[in-house]
Amino acid sequence: MGKITVFPKDTGVNPWFETASNKDRRFTDISKLQEEYDYVIVGAGFGGVSAAFRLAHNDPNAKIAVFDALKVGTFSSGRNAGFLYISQLSTPLVGPDRFTLDDQKMLIHLNTVVTKRITDIIESKNLNLDFSWDGMYHAVREKRNERALKELAAGYDEAGIKYSWVKGEELRKRLGTDFYTQAIFTEDCALDNPAELIRGLALALPENVSLFEQTPIAEVREGNTPCVVLKDGCTIKARKIILTVNAFIKNFGFGNREITNVSAIQSFGAMTRVLTDEELKDFEGVKSWGIVATHPAGATVRFTSKKRIFVRTDIAYAPSSRLNIPEKRFEQAKPLLRNAFEKRFPKLTHVPFEYEYGGLIAFTGNTVPLFGEIAPNVYAGTTSDGTGVTRASILGNYLADLIQGVDSPELDYIKEKYHPSYLPPEILRTPGAEAALWWKNVKAGSEL
Repeated sequence: MGKITVFPKDTGVNPWFETASNKDRRFTDISKLQEEYDYVIVGAGFGGVSAAFRLAHNDPNAKIAVFDALKVGTFSSGRNAGFLYISQLSTPLVGPDRFTLDDQKMLIHLNTVVTKRITDIIESKNLNLDFSWDGMYHAVREKRNERALKELAAGYDEAGIKYSWVKGEELRKRLGTDFYTQAIFTEDCALDNPAELIRGLALALPENVSLFEQTPIAEVREGNTPCVVLKDGCTIKARKIILTVNAFIKNFGFGNREITNVSAIQSFGAMTRVLTDEELKDFEGVKSWGIVATHPAGATVRFTSKKRIFVRTDIAYAPSSRLNIPEKRFEQAKPLLRNAFEKRFPKLTHVPFEYEYGGLIAFTGNTVPLFGEIAPNVYAGTTSDGTGVTRASILGNYLADLIQGVDSPELDYIKEKYHPSYLPPEILRTPGAEAALWWKNVKAGSEL
């Protein structure tokens, strides 16, 4: 354990937070902070909020506190592309495919479990959110990437996932652009404003959960009576502590070997202003959609329900000493975002971006999350690829079950399988990762 000296920092302006209907809603006032709780959670993203819900469900009398260094929804939980997948397959970021058919089926099952828990909260609390089951596309433009799309379809067939092929004119009509040549469409994916969604869920937490945003934790101490120390020096005791802090887990100084196998990449996104009626002519009859490129380095694109276009592209390795994005690197991403937008929508080159930003994605060498006890009475979960919402929710739910002794076949599977593989030391990892990401960008071609 060690004192935190580098805290998460916003890069650019997060469009999802700025356009969220609940961005001005308030959480627990710091004046209500107590000296001791049963459970303390650090990180109020999808992992932390899911853990809080599950802890409260398992023990309605427990006192639970959740802390976030920033406003809820402004960091990774609100800086993704707004996909809530069910039919999602694990694919390795590096190296050979290590996932069996049973692994893929279990992931779909776990996605189904946590997605139902999220939608049950939305429905039971009558949350009015930008959230709709409009499905998603895996799409390609270049012929050389069609093979990957066919391999994905074969994986869907093997796992029993329903999908449909969309090509040519039909695809253009659905998207409002002729940039893509063919795609696979799956229905069981919700599109959302991720910042609005995580804030909505956090605001719906039970009464025995207190959530303190903009309250950084400077230290976490393990032991029989673990505690967290706020940046202002205030010490809060707990029975158990859960860390859901993305790749910042490494900054807490715990000597757990698996933590050293967590790394991160930086990703960049932008969103236009609301399109005018004239600009929307090519989108007549088009409902909101989301596209994930089949190539891993390709751009993710959304046409939102609010009539804006969102683009995410360009990736950079983030060494442990530089998790927050340098301003120079952020500036380098801006022309790439602009180029990705204008290639796909040549009639809208005059439309400016209203928001541009950068975010952080944790990953591991074997695309398997970090999960479990990392020190006496301190537990952590860290996602392992770019599919963070469901994966983080899985981690939060089952960390709660783990520390409260709620057994299940799902938890048994997670305890057995969720162990990040070895990554080389940072001095070797950084040049290797930067070279690998550069090559992925080159191979992506016009899909960027």
